Amino acid sequence: MNKKRVYVAKSKIHGTGVFTSGNFTKGELVLEIDDSDVVPDRSKLTPEQEIHIDVFIDKNGREKFTFMKSPEKYINTSCDPNVYSKTDMKSGIRRAYAFRGISKGEEITWDYAINSWEEWKIPADCNCGSPNCRKIIRGNFFSLPRDVQLKYIPLLDEPFKQRFKHEISLVRAK
Repeated sequence: MNKKRVYVAKSKIHGTGVFTSGNFTKGELVLEIDDSDVVPDRSKLTPEQEIHIDVFIDKNGREKFTFMKSPEKYINTSCDPNVYSKTDMKSGIRRAYAFRGISKGEEITWDYAINSWEEWKIPADCNCGSPNCRKIIRGNFFSLPRDVQLKYIPLLDEPFKQRFKHEISLVRAK
């Protein structure tokens, strides 16, 4: 696991972020995501707890809710992300991989909309600073502009692609 190659520190994007202590090449494993702290009943979460849960589709096609652990719970969103997550379909372990080369000291970011299907109850302002910033975080792949959806389709996690095969085919067909 490459958690030693990343560290948590103050972020210019938002509060706390995750940064690299070394360089990463495109496609390289950046870190494994710890999904071991399963949320027993999402309806009983406080708003603060809800912020730090991860909602995803596991290797068996089921929705899974977990409390995010450090460092991944501090990965900020960006409209120009440098990592994406993929599930190993044998082990079920999710891992973050470099979407492009990442330099030592660079903040690790992913787009909260990748692999997401839930519309956020309250959209948030995006502070990523990217030239392509969408200004608003809605947390839903299907609410992204079509050109962004097409760019992200190769990055989608396999369980997400299987679950939303029809919807993704409609994006491609437009």
